[in-house]
Amino acid sequence: MKNFQVKFTLTQHTPIIHFQSEQRGATLRATELKPKFDRFIKERLKQINKKLYEQYKGIIEDDTIFPKDKGSNSYKISIYHTHTNKIETPKAYVNQRKEIDKTAYQSPYFADASKSLISSREIKVCIKSFNKALLELLDATKDYIFLYENFGTRQSKGFGSFIRSDISQNEIKSILQQYNYPIFELSSYKDYKNAFMTIDKFYKKLKMGINKPYSKSLLFQYVCQTYHCGWEKKFIKNKFPEVIHGEHKPLVCKKPDDQEFRYIRAVLGLAEHNEFRPAGGKKQVKIKNKTIERFKSPITFKVFNQHIYILYNESYKALLGKKFDFSLKDKKEELLVLENFDMYEFLKFVEKQNIIKELAS
Repeated sequence: MKNFQVKFTLTQHTPIIHFQSEQRGATLRATELKPKFDRFIKERLKQINKKLYEQYKGIIEDDTIFPKDKGSNSYKISIYHTHTNKIETPKAYVNQRKEIDKTAYQSPYFADASKSLISSREIKVCIKSFNKALLELLDATKDYIFLYENFGTRQSKGFGSFIRSDISQNEIKSILQQYNYPIFELSSYKDYKNAFMTIDKFYKKLKMGINKPYSKSLLFQYVCQTYHCGWEKKFIKNKFPEVIHGEHKPLVCKKPDDQEFRYIRAVLGLAEHNEFRPAGGKKQVKIKNKTIERFKSPITFKVFNQHIYILYNESYKALLGKKFDFSLKDKKEELLVLENFDMYEFLKFVEKQNIIKELAS
């Protein structure tokens, strides 16, 4: 640290979905990175590293440096890089047997993923401030941002993962151990394409289950065993029989538990609708709450150094017990989200299936 600036380089481990991918030089944006610095220092540092917070308490609680309702103007961030490759992927879930582009990967992204970018060289970051103590604080917290956060679109599914190029494994371990909640490791991976396929398969097992080979939703299994209630899929087919197709019946808990239903999958992120394809054509059961428009998954996948980590938070608690409307055309039914749910206990349940493991403390 000299001349009122901190410089370091980043290595990009997974593509970032960038809205300006067609522009030369598009990469991680300072306008996204800086607010994450501000929020971490103001809202999370005290719980994660109290010693560091106390050391710089005067800086952090100074409203002229870190205003409560807006970003800090006391420092600036610049990002530079020399080369970025555009990943040509017309659609996520492409038919790989017909896909000409050999860079195509099966990513957990339900839209056009043609805006993916990855840098083949190091990305240089420069933080400038005339406040020496503030600059020291930013230098001390920079690795937390990159080890806990992803960037760009579809962050929770592992896109946009960067970490400091010369960070040691001991530093990584120390920072991960300070995270608010226990961290789990999913698996190792060969390359980012393999990582996305692993995440996609795991998340399907977690939330909705898999048809081929058949695998029950782990979330359904856990809720059925722990809270003894059915999930919204059976509820939908009971209330809207016109969506039923095929001979496969939705999973149910054993009687009498299957008489009580809850909106279960909400705790892993809200869906705007459930789509069914009966013989009469596609039908969508819309799901809505008047005061809750969006809610992203509380689970984030971090992908770097050939390891896939699972980080979670407790944002899902804001949904517990909330009422949602399920509607198809003019017909509407109400269903409550689970009143109780513990993400850590759920992931421990998943761990028993030998799919993930909790990191040693």
